[in-house]
Amino acid sequence: MRGRREIILVALMVVVLVLAGRFLLFRETEIPVSIKVVSQTSPPIFYVKTNEKKVAFTFDISWGHKMAPKVLEVLREYDVRGTFFISGPWTKRHSDLARRIAEEGHEIGNHGHRHDNMSSYNREQIVENIQEAHAIIKEITGQTPKYLRPPNGDYDDLVVETAREYGYETVIWAVDSLDWKNPGVDYMIRRVKKRVFPGAIILFHASDSCKQTDQALPAIIQELRKEGYEILTLSELLSLGEAGRDDPR
Repeated sequence: MRGRREIILVALMVVVLVLAGRFLLFRETEIPVSIKVVSQTSPPIFYVKTNEKKVAFTFDISWGHKMAPKVLEVLREYDVRGTFFISGPWTKRHSDLARRIAEEGHEIGNHGHRHDNMSSYNREQIVENIQEAHAIIKEITGQTPKYLRPPNGDYDDLVVETAREYGYETVIWAVDSLDWKNPGVDYMIRRVKKRVFPGAIILFHASDSCKQTDQALPAIIQELRKEGYEILTLSELLSLGEAGRDDPR
């Protein structure tokens, strides 16, 4: 009799252990399913959310020394301050021009060191590309850039996240003048006038490959002012409201 009781007790213990094991197995397979990974990455800046008729002119430069002085002359004549995104090698090669941009009251941004699509980079390469340009720009212009315009406007989440870790906000644009295509002065004027809106960040270039920018700028400035727009630097525009991170292009 005693032997049967012991057998029954052992059998019950086995059943309990089996059930407990199945319960634990169930919990182990269920817990991961309930975990959701939420991305904390926000997109780059395309414009500023404001009802005020104010825009920012931005100019990218990576090569050449002929167009930049022409653009600077136009901006000086019309009393306009813009934001210039300059690359590390260009800044070093044309240090006098880079200093002139800063001395004439324009804001300086970082256009990277190598003119590559940064979405093809790993994290270490992104950091290197940003920091190399940063050191050169700061030394030569005296400004500490805080905005990154990745070459070709190319980016991914890793570029935006890495830049932010190193004190940079990635800035693209809302309106592309298409001056890099040299589409004709009248076309550029019409395009910017048609697409502009309060808070827009407008893309121009001051590299030598863009041969019509200085010719189109006077009319663009006049047309925008006629419509009641004020032209600011990027920092001035961003002080007016929340950054727009949904691509309106």
